[in-house]
Amino acid sequence: MTDSDRKFKERWEGIKLKGRGFYAFTHGAGFGFLVFLIINLYYLKDKSFQEVFVNQRAMEQMLTMVFAGILGYGTVKWWMNEKIYKKIIDLENQEKKAS
Repeated sequence: MTDSDRKFKERWEGIKLKGRGFYAFTHGAGFGFLVFLIINLYYLKDKSFQEVFVNQRAMEQMLTMVFAGILGYGTVKWWMNEKIYKKIIDLENQEKKAS
């Protein structure tokens, strides 16, 4: 097992203790908000900051993207990290058997 695998395993075990919901909320909300900012920065070339970011449409869009980030990105990222974690555990078990 490589050093990066060992670091990932330790970090992921700490994250798993907090739970899937916490992970999806923190990572997914951040991702959704970042996507909201990037998409709307494009419109600043033609409109003012208030026209782009301070209105009902922007609030609805931000909430939608944050919610989608939590459900989509957070959930998929958790699943991907779990697969990586299980591969590392399997590799660790194989190394123990070989010793």
